[in-house]
Amino acid sequence: MKVSLEFLYHFHCDRCRKWWSRADIEPQIGEQVYCPYCGHVNIVEVVQTFRNAARGGSCLSQRPDEK
Repeated sequence: MKVSLEFLYHFHCDRCRKWWSRADIEPQIGEQVYCPYCGHVNIVEVVQTFRNAARGGSCLSQRPDEK
């Protein structure tokens, strides 16, 4: 059996507030990202990872990488 991992990045437009996703292409801080709904040019300020979110006090009681 083969297993592959896909990274899925979610974006939230600063103007229209709609969400969209992009797979496998990691966004870079300072990158310009165009909203597919309204065309607004957004600038990537931070890339929040799942593990960082879990450590930052989300609703998860245990980090997924802990046993």
